Amino acid sequence: MKYLGLLLLLCLMIGPTWAQTDPDTNLIFPINPTYDPTQTSPQSFDLGDPSSVNRTIVYDPITGKYIFTEVIGNSGLNYRNPSMMTLEEYIEYERQKALADNWKEKIDEQTEENQPFEFPIKVGNKVFENFFGSDEITIRTTGSVEISLGVNSSRYDNPILPVRQRRITRFDFQQQINLNLVGQIGTRVKLGTSYNTQAAFDFDNISTLEYAGDEDQMIQKIQLGNVSFKPPTSLIQGSQVLFGAYGQFKFGNTTVDVIGASSKGSKKEINITGKAQKQPFEVTADNYESNRHYFLNLYYHDHYNEGMSTLPIPNTTINLTRIEVWVMNRTNETENTRNIIAFADLGEAKPENCEGDPGGYATEELPDNDANNLYAWASSQPLVRSFSNAVQGLASQVIAPGPFQQAVHFEKVENARKLNESEFSYNAQLGFVSLNMPLNNDEVLAVSYEYTYRGETYQVGEFSTDGIAGQEALLVKLLKPTITNPKN
Repeated sequence: MKYLGLLLLLCLMIGPTWAQTDPDTNLIFPINPTYDPTQTSPQSFDLGDPSSVNRTIVYDPITGKYIFTEVIGNSGLNYRNPSMMTLEEYIEYERQKALADNWKEKIDEQTEENQPFEFPIKVGNKVFENFFGSDEITIRTTGSVEISLGVNSSRYDNPILPVRQRRITRFDFQQQINLNLVGQIGTRVKLGTSYNTQAAFDFDNISTLEYAGDEDQMIQKIQLGNVSFKPPTSLIQGSQVLFGAYGQFKFGNTTVDVIGASSKGSKKEINITGKAQKQPFEVTADNYESNRHYFLNLYYHDHYNEGMSTLPIPNTTINLTRIEVWVMNRTNETENTRNIIAFADLGEAKPENCEGDPGGYATEELPDNDANNLYAWASSQPLVRSFSNAVQGLASQVIAPGPFQQAVHFEKVENARKLNESEFSYNAQLGFVSLNMPLNNDEVLAVSYEYTYRGETYQVGEFSTDGIAGQEALLVKLLKPTITNPKN
C-alpha cells in the first residue's frame, strides 16, 4: 500500500504534463504552463499552481539554454518535467512578463483610486435587520483634504528696532477640506454630510438624516437637518435652504407631505405711515425669475425673435425629442447620479458664439456634436474620460480645441444629479429649459439633448443610456448665464 500511494501521487503530479505533451490527447481547452511565452489564449479552466510549488530558472553554460524546473516544497519531486529556452526565447518571456506585470499594476492603481473608502459593519441581530431592512452599516467617504505647512521669515533693517526684533519668523498653515460622507444603516436610513471650507455660503455645508420606508409602508420618508420644500406648482415658491424636519406619509392613494423648518434666508418689511416716499424701478422677466430659464444653445438665442414672430405657431421646424438636465448634487442623493464634464462650446457652430477656439466649424449653424472639433477630441481622450485626471488632461491641451480654463470653458462635477421630469420643463420648438427651482450662483447646470430638423436627427452631448461605462465621465453641454433670458 505504501508503494501504491506513492505511485498514485507521481501519476497525479505528472498528469498535467502528460495531458499537454501527449499527441493523442485533444483537449477542448488546453492548459499550458504559466511560463510558456507562446501562450496567447486565456486559461478559462486553469486554477493555477499550488502554493507549495517552487520554480527555479538556471542557466546551463554548456548548452547555452535556460532550464525551468518546478518542484513541490523541499521534497525535490518535479511538479512538471523540466523545460528549456534559448536566449532569444528567454528574453521574449521576460519582456512579456514585464508588460503583463506593468498593466496589472496600472489597473490595480486605477481601481483603488476610483473606489470610495468604505467601512462595512455587520450587525448580527434579527430585530435590527427587520427594522432597517439589512444587517449592514456602510460609511462611504469621498473628497479631499489638503494641508499646506510653511515658514515665513522676514528681516527689517530698521535701526530704530533692536537687533533681535528685526527678524520675524512665523508659521504659515492653510487647509482645504472638501468632504462628502454618506452613511447608510441597512437600506432605510441614510446620513449625508457635505463640508467644504471654501463654500460661498454656510448653507452649502449640509447634513441630512433620512429614513425611507418601503413602497407599501405608511411612512414613506422622514428627513432631519437640511431639507428642501418643492411644491408641485410654480405659483408657490419653494426653498432649498431650510433646516428642520420633513415627512412624507402614504394612506392608500393619498400622499401627505409635512414640513416644519426654519429658513436660513432673510426677509425685511418696511411700513411707512404718513408721507410716503416713492422710488420708481423696473424689473424685467429674466431678473424676476433669475437662474431659472436657460437657452440650450446660442442658436436658439439668436433665432428666438424669429420663432416668436408668427405666434401662436412658432416659426421653426426644430423639435426636441429627448433631453437630460444635470445639476450639482447638493442633497447627496445616490440615484440617477453620474460624473460629468460640461463644455460651454459643445455644439456651437459659430466662432463668435464660442468661449474658446475649438476649430473645425460646420457649414450649417445647427447645434450638433459635430458642429466643431471639441466633442471629437474630448470623447477620444482617456484623461478626460477618466474624470479624476480631467483637469490635468484639459490643462495640458495648449492648442485647438484648447487651451481650456475651468469655470470658463468647462466644469467638472462629481456625482451630478439628473433632474426628474417633474423638476423642469422645456420648449421643444424654441429650445429653452425652465427649472422649477432657481439655481444658486455657484451651481452648475448642464444638458444633453436630441432634436429633429427636416427629417434629420441631431444630438448635443451624451445621454446616461448611451452605453458609456459607469466609471467614465459623460460629456454634456454647459449652460451659462450668457445664454439666459428666453422670456425677456
